[in-house]
Amino acid sequence: MGLAEVYDFYWNQNADKRTNGLPLIGSPVIIPFILFSYLYFVLKCGPEFMKNRKPYNLKTFVKFYNIFQIVTNTYIVYSALSAGWFTEISVFCEIPDYSYAPSPLKLARTMWLGTMLKVFDLIETGVFVLRKKNRQISFLHVYHHVSTILLSWLITKYVPVAMASFNLLINCSVHVIMYTYYLLSSFGPSIQKFLNPFKQLITTVQMVQFIILMLHNGQSFLPSCPVPKIPGVASIFVLIVNFVLFYNFYQKNYKKPVQKTS
Repeated sequence: MGLAEVYDFYWNQNADKRTNGLPLIGSPVIIPFILFSYLYFVLKCGPEFMKNRKPYNLKTFVKFYNIFQIVTNTYIVYSALSAGWFTEISVFCEIPDYSYAPSPLKLARTMWLGTMLKVFDLIETGVFVLRKKNRQISFLHVYHHVSTILLSWLITKYVPVAMASFNLLINCSVHVIMYTYYLLSSFGPSIQKFLNPFKQLITTVQMVQFIILMLHNGQSFLPSCPVPKIPGVASIFVLIVNFVLFYNFYQKNYKKPVQKTS
């Protein structure tokens, strides 16, 4: 088997035909190019462009961005639920269904929409650059965006099935909470003062999310669960790294150092 045949076998023939033809999914170039452009802008081009400029305001844009995120994430959660989650689909091991039946097809399309939203999320870092919010452009922030897009893209391409969609369902549910918090925070110091006690809780919810998803993905390694193992390995790896980064962020920002007594 030649190189072209190997590429076609693994990249096209093994992909899910329901999603592989959808925008951005089938190409091996577009999403990596988007991520390369994102990293170039965030780490080099953007900071150089803003070096001698005043930060842009963009407060109105940020409000509408947060509203868009709340509405879109809510729609994805609703779409996943209407495709069978918690009625026809359980939180336990689910045999992959690659059919064109209404519910599995709707779930596959919902996972594609989720991937598109993850790509759209990159705008958030661009806004940080233009507003000179450099403290928010941490390794945690950038890694989280890049790793989530890569994982979501490849899962949507190969295994857009019930068990793999649990990540999206939980993540979008958390994002509804998170962007509601961001939207309310954008209305000024008086609201921010009221919301401050919830800031730590948002980070805690994100970490709990990672633990739940690791446990759920871990089911794929049970002998009684005949599902592809590679997506589970990739997902758990990404989740562990994200959890460690979020935990370090939590410790630095919310835990007061213990004072030594003499």
